[in-house]
Amino acid sequence: MFSRIWQAVVIATMLFSVAVWAKITIYMCGDSTMQDWNDGYYPKRGIGQDFSAFWNADFVNVVNMGKGGTYAMGYYQNFWPSIKSNLKSGDFVVIQFGINDRTYSNEADFVTATTAMAQEALDAGATPIIINPVRRSDYRCSVTSERYSVCDGSMVPDSIYESYHGYPIRAREIAASLGVPLIDMDTLSRNYLLSVGQYYALHYVNMYLDAGEYTTYAKGNSDNLHLQQNGATVFGRIVTEQMRVHSDAKVRALSKYLAPMYQLTVKVSPKGSDSTTTISSYYPAGMPVTLKTIPKAGKTFEGWFDGNGNKCGNTSSAVQSPYICTITMGNASTQYTAVYSGGSAEHYTGDGAALATFPTGTPKTLEEAKPSDVVNVDTSVTYNKDIKSWFDAYAPDSGNGFSENNHLDFSGEGFFNFDNSLGSTANYQMLFPAAGYVTMGIRYSFSGSADREVNVYLDHDYYVTFKSTGSWDVWDTAWVNVDLANGEETLKLISTTYDGGPNIDAFGFSIAGVQRILAPGDTVYGAGEVDTSSTDSTDSTGVNDSTGISIPQIAKVFQLNGNKLTLASAANVNVKIFDMSGRMMANKTLSLSKGTSELPIEAWISRLGVYRIVVKKGAQMQSGNWALVR
Repeated sequence: MFSRIWQAVVIATMLFSVAVWAKITIYMCGDSTMQDWNDGYYPKRGIGQDFSAFWNADFVNVVNMGKGGTYAMGYYQNFWPSIKSNLKSGDFVVIQFGINDRTYSNEADFVTATTAMAQEALDAGATPIIINPVRRSDYRCSVTSERYSVCDGSMVPDSIYESYHGYPIRAREIAASLGVPLIDMDTLSRNYLLSVGQYYALHYVNMYLDAGEYTTYAKGNSDNLHLQQNGATVFGRIVTEQMRVHSDAKVRALSKYLAPMYQLTVKVSPKGSDSTTTISSYYPAGMPVTLKTIPKAGKTFEGWFDGNGNKCGNTSSAVQSPYICTITMGNASTQYTAVYSGGSAEHYTGDGAALATFPTGTPKTLEEAKPSDVVNVDTSVTYNKDIKSWFDAYAPDSGNGFSENNHLDFSGEGFFNFDNSLGSTANYQMLFPAAGYVTMGIRYSFSGSADREVNVYLDHDYYVTFKSTGSWDVWDTAWVNVDLANGEETLKLISTTYDGGPNIDAFGFSIAGVQRILAPGDTVYGAGEVDTSSTDSTDSTGVNDSTGISIPQIAKVFQLNGNKLTLASAANVNVKIFDMSGRMMANKTLSLSKGTSELPIEAWISRLGVYRIVVKKGAQMQSGNWALVR
């Protein structure tokens, strides 16, 4: 009897322990300032990307659900359902929108969607924390006590433009109406940006990068909205500081599970050799940290050195600048010294202990920060229509639609016709030579009175509105500025209307060296690397659309008709046969002569039925259906 009672007690205790110590999950919901960015965009990071490092992993799990380009209503419709279905009592949901809502939505929908997410989190027993957006580093100067404007050369910036207008206010109102926690990052980020000054904000917080600093942005970058590593970290740190002292008891209780924090003191030797250097701060163990210094004219920088006098070695291979050192914070307080000619590494003499006290707010002035002169920032939207790399859109790697050529004046093998359905796609595997913003042109056509919208997705949502061209035989070009990653990335074109997208003839980028990647085992081909030996009489100089833009004509080098393939010259081709369920039945490489050849499909396929034939010749592809009958 005693044994049975003891077993029951042990089992009950185990179940109780699991219930008590079940991990709390923090869901991070937001846009590109929240999302994870892949290494092709380094040093770009979202606030939620390394937010987990702030927490004791034994008790808290952070799930970053930030999605670039999203706005509150779009996020609520497309991404919130998967979060809602996983919420459990005791979880937390951070909700931060308002940046893209001005472009893609409106304040009424913002209020509706944000309120719905917060209320549904409450209904699930979770705690929503509404965070209004971090301000863009758009510095202004006071003209009067009530008005400020763009600074001229004689002014020192003292204000941050309210780029998102009413949305931070709406966020405050929603939190108050529901009685849920608010962290006012609109105010806190404004104060921080004022405290560090414009130059530091742009070059150490935002994505203003000089040419040669990083391999990913070889030519530099100018972006006063998105965050680099230390920028994402500082705003994540401010969020945790507010949690420690929040008026909401649940939020304060959550802060008890924050990991230990360690001070990283930054020195310059000799003092005054720099114009700007990374500000001292604190970090949890495991957090990536970027140390950067900019020499004054005539000063020679010798390197970064740790508290033991060891020279810093970068943890990121993307760093090119000798002025930058990336490290991973250890589990002890320490210091680093930016050593210039005539200086020396200062040894750390502290005890390495974790911090016991933390800031409770963000001041508008900071002792280490140096005031800066005006930095001219151009926030106007312009398109570079000098497209360096055009690609035939006819044959995506995957998608929902049809590769067709039944209309006039397309520029290559044909065009891609989306399924007439919401969410139909065309996906292209691309290889980009560098990260950064470029202009993308999309040549299209469709007949109708209603606009068609397509989400151009490159690790970020870019919503492009296509106006009717009046006829399926008349082509126009739509333009959008996109942020490329350095390296491989999937370009996804996603229809957002039930009519699908327009017919897509070609797309291109205002940067040279872009390539399209074919299936595994195939070769990578760049734009224009096609066989132009065809005797086809089509003008190869280009096709002008209604914008006057010249689209390079992609030569028609081969044609598939049933099981007959016509080549303009001898070539090796790859032939794949799929059944109607998508299962590959054959994969053959053939050496064919110029002219028309009959593919020996019956030697490869024995079962009667309808099959899909896909033929690739270099970067070009033909496909069609073929039936085996007796």
